[in-house]
Amino acid sequence: MKKKIYVNGKFLAHRVTGVHRYAIEIVKKLIEFDEDVEILVPPYMEFASNPFPAELIREVRGYRSRLLWEHFSLPKYLKKQKNYVLLSLCNIGTLYDKNQILCIHDMSYAVNPSWFTKSFATYYKIMIPRLAKRAKRLITVSEFSKRQITEQLEVCDKEVSVVYNAPADKFNVSSPSQVNYVKDDFFLFVGSLDPRKNINLIIDFFSKAENADQKLVIVGAKIKSFNEVSFRIPPNVTVLDKCDDNELAELYRRAKAMINPSFYEGFGIPVVEAMASGCPIILSNLDVYKEIAEEGAIYFDPYSIDSLGGALKQFFDTDESKIREIIDKNVLRSREFSWEKSSKVLLDVIYQA
Repeated sequence: MKKKIYVNGKFLAHRVTGVHRYAIEIVKKLIEFDEDVEILVPPYMEFASNPFPAELIREVRGYRSRLLWEHFSLPKYLKKQKNYVLLSLCNIGTLYDKNQILCIHDMSYAVNPSWFTKSFATYYKIMIPRLAKRAKRLITVSEFSKRQITEQLEVCDKEVSVVYNAPADKFNVSSPSQVNYVKDDFFLFVGSLDPRKNINLIIDFFSKAENADQKLVIVGAKIKSFNEVSFRIPPNVTVLDKCDDNELAELYRRAKAMINPSFYEGFGIPVVEAMASGCPIILSNLDVYKEIAEEGAIYFDPYSIDSLGGALKQFFDTDESKIREIIDKNVLRSREFSWEKSSKVLLDVIYQA
């Protein structure tokens, strides 16, 4: 017997980041699978994005404050329902529903609270341990995040399932033979402009006089839950705060390589997007990046500008045929991450819950 799948739709009020993209893509697939999905949202909510059919959106009466609605109005509505699960896919959910499946993407708020605003870090510190204890099941986006969650929140390994992120279809080249091997003269960074992403490292590197002939394109915007990042943009660096997926896919295909110097990630969607697009990747030496990219990246120490320089030198010194070989392997590796596969894993969790 099919379960009713309610989705906590509060996230649709936010500008799309990796966390929100995850929720959107997972829910899209559940709808495609003809599951009985309904997306619940607060009254009078202004949508930052809404890729779902209007008939699947239900406005649940109650508090207009999204925070109060989530904790009081939403569970009040759900008390009247039967044979359902509630999916809260963006780290935070309600404390007062016994059928909630919660996705915790990472433990960054605990690893380094200074990356975030004080109010955001404090709220997560209070809420996430309590939500983890009360949720019917937990999911997360990588084996790395699963280890951190089980260790720091003291939940059993079997209570946490890994439901991976994936690249959207428009980033996938049809086959390695379709890869654009002739690249333009720029490197690429994709991600929000927050302290965790360590954007200052690559800006400092490209600001050096000896690197003035190298170009960098940054695709990202500031997110209000994070503390501000300040930096000076040198002439060889271009910042794009808005870029749709078609434009981004084209940038991936044209870039010499994508550089990601992040201090911490739960997954890193731009990594699989770049891999799927045939873009070489130069990454900080995070465990989660090694889980995703395996041997398909050049790694460096995110705390060392010299280490980044060494990685760029290694990239330039690598034979073109070897780079093509790595690109082809990365395209194939990226296909191991798909929203269809991840959504089927989630369905297993739903029907076992």
